[in-house]
Amino acid sequence: MKIDVRTPDGSPVGWQAATHSVGTALRIVPQYRVEAEDEHTGLGHTVDVEYDRDEGRFVVRQVATRSLAGGEITGTELRQVRLAEIVQAAAPQCVAFTLGDDEMVTAADVSAAEGRLLPHWLAESLNPVSESRNIAEPARTELREARLDAVQLVYGVAALTGQPPAKAIERELGVAPRTAAHWIRLARTAGRLEGLGYAAGRPPRA
Repeated sequence: MKIDVRTPDGSPVGWQAATHSVGTALRIVPQYRVEAEDEHTGLGHTVDVEYDRDEGRFVVRQVATRSLAGGEITGTELRQVRLAEIVQAAAPQCVAFTLGDDEMVTAADVSAAEGRLLPHWLAESLNPVSESRNIAEPARTELREARLDAVQLVYGVAALTGQPPAKAIERELGVAPRTAAHWIRLARTAGRLEGLGYAAGRPPRA
């Protein structure tokens, strides 16, 4: 599927367009439009997406569908439309955070570079085995804060696009389900997950 993501006024998205803060470290593009072309269905879609604070994620507000070949659109074709997949593909371009030396990047920038939400070096540095009793308390505190940053980022991108955040944390950080759940509780207690929501067991409404 080919997608092009822009702000409502037609400007390109990116960290510069991420003007709305979510949690303590994420910034998002609050509204965007996706132009998507699906070669499998032969349909093109114009999808207007907006961050819904009550839902804690991006939601679809309006959709226009067209036939790429100019033919008739039937119910059969429409039943193949997966709006959630379009949002999931576009949203990483609309979520920004600070990485390294105050460098602002989007989740898509990192994904494009390594095919994941977190750089490999960062995920490795946050692995549980790196937290040792031999580490001095200041370093241990710094590690905990970095871990909360990572959990917020992965949880945020997943939740904003309607994907299971715990599964994303397990995958990105290479941890067991129990560890992922524990880190999520710590991040929530620290106020890192404000404005982010995900209802377990409920498919994304799109």
